[in-house]
Amino acid sequence: MAGQLVEGLPASRRLLARPALPILGMAILAAALLVLPGRTIATRGLEDLFHILDGANRVLWGQVPGRDFITSLGPLVHYLPAFGQWIGGWGAAMPVAMGLVLLVFAPIMAHVLASRLHPVLALLMAAFLVLVLAAPMNLGEPMTALSFAQYHNRIGWVALALLLVMVLPPLRVGTGWRDVAAAAILAFAMVYVRLTYGLAPLAFLVFMLADRRQRGWAALALVGLAVSALAMELIWGGTAGYLQATGMAFGAGGVLRGSWGDIIDHILVSFTDYVLLGLIAGISLWRRWSVGYALFFALCAIGGFWIINHNEQRWGILALHAAAVVAAERILREGDGPKPPVWGNAAGATLFFFVMVLPTILHNGIALGLHASAAVTGAGRPMPIAGMEDLRLADLWTGGDFGGGNRYLATVEDGISALADLQPAPESIAVLGAADPFSAALDLRPAPGMMPIMRWLNTMGPAHHPQAARIFAGADVVLVRKTGTNPVHDIYLPFLDREFTRLPETEFWQIYRRPVPAALP
Repeated sequence: MAGQLVEGLPASRRLLARPALPILGMAILAAALLVLPGRTIATRGLEDLFHILDGANRVLWGQVPGRDFITSLGPLVHYLPAFGQWIGGWGAAMPVAMGLVLLVFAPIMAHVLASRLHPVLALLMAAFLVLVLAAPMNLGEPMTALSFAQYHNRIGWVALALLLVMVLPPLRVGTGWRDVAAAAILAFAMVYVRLTYGLAPLAFLVFMLADRRQRGWAALALVGLAVSALAMELIWGGTAGYLQATGMAFGAGGVLRGSWGDIIDHILVSFTDYVLLGLIAGISLWRRWSVGYALFFALCAIGGFWIINHNEQRWGILALHAAAVVAAERILREGDGPKPPVWGNAAGATLFFFVMVLPTILHNGIALGLHASAAVTGAGRPMPIAGMEDLRLADLWTGGDFGGGNRYLATVEDGISALADLQPAPESIAVLGAADPFSAALDLRPAPGMMPIMRWLNTMGPAHHPQAARIFAGADVVLVRKTGTNPVHDIYLPFLDREFTRLPETEFWQIYRRPVPAALP
């Protein structure tokens, strides 16, 4: 009967009544805007971007993350841009990586949202998630602050938000196998992007086992995740190192990170989202009380805060938006019912959610458009690195960031020049406590065993750091950027002074070279 009603609607109304196709279209359009220009535009975060490209370069040299170099980021974070570089060069590495993620997530998004949400809610949530994923910017930053740095956070948040929507029973029967596939793929993405996200799908799927209506697909998704993890270990082989690096990061930063001032600041930045979720979730539970949904809303609020506490972002707890759309859908399914409306009728739930996500939809949509237009026109300064000319630093009303980016590029040019002048040419290099764009620039082998991302009290700390003998074992030359007091340098410089020869320094770098063994007589 419902199908007959839909078929009787005008074409435009039928398109809205069946949101899966528009959702796929949104994702494909966003992917095209990223990929087709073939360039990466950044207005800030260059060093973080080079950290990502350093990992990709290592993969292209045949190194395996978690086995040949130390990282608490999952293998997908390194393999995705490596695939992008293989497809379109360094300028397209990050756009291709995110375009691929959008295309993989598109059918999952279409299924999950269309099967569980009323059409308008599904389209709003899809626009919100697609633009969060596609816009090259960190959540909570200005729309002109274009950067692919920390891009894995957007993948983790979007995957988590989609999985959380699956707490709702589907609107129609016969979605079981697609639910299993969607949940397993989303959980897999979170586990192998970063384990701080990977804990969430495990907790959620176990939580879903208590729902007799949906425990079937949840149990099978857990089995599928276990099988895929076993297959991943057989193919990848870096699970042990991944777990060790994650344990090191937890030991260095703590289970709850930052001072109480930092924690309170995180809460205040997301205060509006918490208030809005509390309001719509409260109305939903008032209309129809459910212990399960009450616990679900609480877990989204607490678990989402815990995840962002471990991220380098101030705003963007997408678990709150997922919980809000679940609450709005519950209100719509109940209708006005026997209880009198509270501040409006059931239809107001759609408007409420629209108001909640519209600012981000506009904000990220403008950022995606800025990146596409700047990439097409070739705006900005090309990187001073061979093969990376299509990776450009632009000034989009970001004078302070542009100046800082140029100062950072001066250090890169200085390091490239110093390495190019070394005789004999080094075979492999390591960069201590900074990103390594030099291996890619000079086609040198990045030193295996290294920990590319060394952030104090984040990935490492005074009692939780890799041994110097391990990370420098494969290095012929080590570059150390000259800075002020740096706890990372305090740990490793004594080893370098003892085991390496210190060469004349440059304006920005101290250079160490491994002594050449004396020739046998």
